[in-house]
Amino acid sequence: MTGSLAPIVWPDAEPQILERDLAAIPTIAPDLAYEPPEMAGEHVMHHGRWVGRLPVWPFDRPMPERLRELVPEGASVTMWYSAAHPVLPPRITVTEPDPELEERTQHRWHVAPGGSLCLLQTEGDWTPETSPVELLLKAAGWRIEYALMKAGVVDSMTTSGIVSDSTRDHLIAEAASR
Repeated sequence: MTGSLAPIVWPDAEPQILERDLAAIPTIAPDLAYEPPEMAGEHVMHHGRWVGRLPVWPFDRPMPERLRELVPEGASVTMWYSAAHPVLPPRITVTEPDPELEERTQHRWHVAPGGSLCLLQTEGDWTPETSPVELLLKAAGWRIEYALMKAGVVDSMTTSGIVSDSTRDHLIAEAASR
């Protein structure tokens, strides 16, 4: 066989998934911008990503008192699609705040050594039908729990995340006063 095969990126194979994400993600994170897959010749540099800042409180419950004192801005993130999306989940990395190396080596911070957030607890937490919106909401919650840990009011992050667990909402005012 002569010549080379051009890679097929996931948005070309799954355009309806991309359309879903392009419609859904801006509704919860309007400051994220989509960047399509980037090629350098025949090499894929990335398979598409969303870059920008998450909202501080995109959840369906009242914002806790003093949250803006504790977390003035949402996390700056990049959500990276994989070549196998939607079978594999996107990876979310945080650039602000930038987790310290020590925090990337301890499970309690929910950050992998490479800097991506650990947002899924089991293999069943992600299916090809799952929207990345769920991960972005968890990443927004991660930012708040990160601030709670840095303030010393909790020792570890919750298993399911603050997005679906309101038991730490009352700690936000305490952490803001430290």
